[in-house]
Amino acid sequence: MKKTLFFLSIFFVFAFGCQYALADDFSGLKVGSRSEQVKSLQEVLKQDAAIYPEGLTTGYFGPMTQKAIQKVQTRCSLPETGVVDDDTVRCIFPRDYRVRVSSPNGGEKWDRDRIQTIKWEVIKPDREILKQGETIMPLIWPKASIDLFKRQDIICIKAPCLPISVFVKHLATVNLFDGFYSWKIDSDIANGSDYVIRITVGQGIVPMYLYEKGEKAVRPEIWPSPNVSWDESDNPFTIEGKVTPPAFELKQLLEILKQISQQMTKAIQLLEEIITKQ
Repeated sequence: MKKTLFFLSIFFVFAFGCQYALADDFSGLKVGSRSEQVKSLQEVLKQDAAIYPEGLTTGYFGPMTQKAIQKVQTRCSLPETGVVDDDTVRCIFPRDYRVRVSSPNGGEKWDRDRIQTIKWEVIKPDREILKQGETIMPLIWPKASIDLFKRQDIICIKAPCLPISVFVKHLATVNLFDGFYSWKIDSDIANGSDYVIRITVGQGIVPMYLYEKGEKAVRPEIWPSPNVSWDESDNPFTIEGKVTPPAFELKQLLEILKQISQQMTKAIQLLEEIITKQ
């Protein structure tokens, strides 16, 4: 039974991963294409007004989108075909860049009452670490996704068992080349000693970015695929400290109590009137 469950879990991860990879494969899009991939591409292109000033996100690849792609190709000294090929995708997304999480990287104890700094290094296509202030190739959308995961052991057929990382929460979409992100630990994240940070780059993070912007109703998880590369903390770190309910929840509770108080006042007045009339 355990063996069956193990292979079923591998199958579902593979199936969802393939589906996710296909959802973000922009290569081959051209005039006349109509799909969610086109809409996602338009969402990315409109972030640069010089590239796509119209900013329409219809899901239809028309003349305006074609012109935007030609501008992308001009910026990267590519043939201005207006067709999204592999080289064009590399000009839009930092697909050939790699990232290395440097903090937290295992053993840290992070107090939720303090602002913590997530740090990473960027590795260029030539496998050299990008130096601070160094000029990079032009990229239209140099974004990275920062996400919180938990390390968990899995049921395996034969020891030793390798732990897996389970998605907890999307933290932010940031500029890959910033190299750091200041994080105030949210109150809905429980204390624990088995957390890791994962940073992902590539066009595969676009659905998460659209969810963050409110463009998608369902939160997608960033599955490993050929369209992304990622790195996570080598070992778990700890989140500790007093958990304070979010301010907005306290405000909501206060409003509810005020409404109850008003209704109680009305009920008391009504009861007094009834007693007076008796």
